[in-house]
Amino acid sequence: MREAGAKFCKSRYLVAAGRFPLGAVMMGPIAPKSLLLLGFLVVAAAACGGSAGYVVQDKPAEAPKPVAETPKIPDAYADHRGEHAKAGLRFRLAAKPIAVDGPNLVIELVKVDWQTLTAPSGKELREASASLVLHRGQDQRQVIIPQKDEKIAMGARIQVLDAGEDYNRQRLTYEPWVDLQVDAAAE
Repeated sequence: MREAGAKFCKSRYLVAAGRFPLGAVMMGPIAPKSLLLLGFLVVAAAACGGSAGYVVQDKPAEAPKPVAETPKIPDAYADHRGEHAKAGLRFRLAAKPIAVDGPNLVIELVKVDWQTLTAPSGKELREASASLVLHRGQDQRQVIIPQKDEKIAMGARIQVLDAGEDYNRQRLTYEPWVDLQVDAAAE
C-alpha cells in the first residue's frame, strides 16, 4: 500500500512539473477508491444544498430599526435649482423662473401684454403689462403689473422697470422679458 501511495505522490509531482498528462495520475491502484469517495462527496454536498468543507449557520435576521420619516413640505424657494437674484437689485426675467433672495420667493413670467394708444398729436404710445406668477412655500399668486409701476404681493414689493420682446430666429417667435426690482415689503 505504501508503494502505491508513493507512486501516486510521485506521479502527482510529475504532473505538476508537466512531465505526465493528468490522466496518468488516475491510472494507479488508488484511483477507483478516490473516484468513489469523490462521487460520494459531490452527492452529499448537493443533498445538503451547499459546498463540502464548511457548515453554513443561519443567524437570526436583525429587525430593521424604524425610522421616523417626516414628510417634506414642498417649498418653491428652497427647491429652486435655477438662477437667484438679490433683493433690491435690477434683474431681467425671461423664459426661466428666478428665485429672489431676501423675500424668498420665486418669480415666473407668464406673458407680456401690449397696449397701443394714439395720442392727440398722432404719436403712438406702447405700454406693457407683465403677467407674473409668484411662488412662496406652497402658495402661488398671479399678478399683473403695468410697466413703470409696482405692486405689493406675498410680502414683496415688485417693480416692473422695463419690458420688451426679443425675436428668436430659431423658433420664429417673439420671447418676452421684463426688468424687475424686488424688495421685501414691510407687512
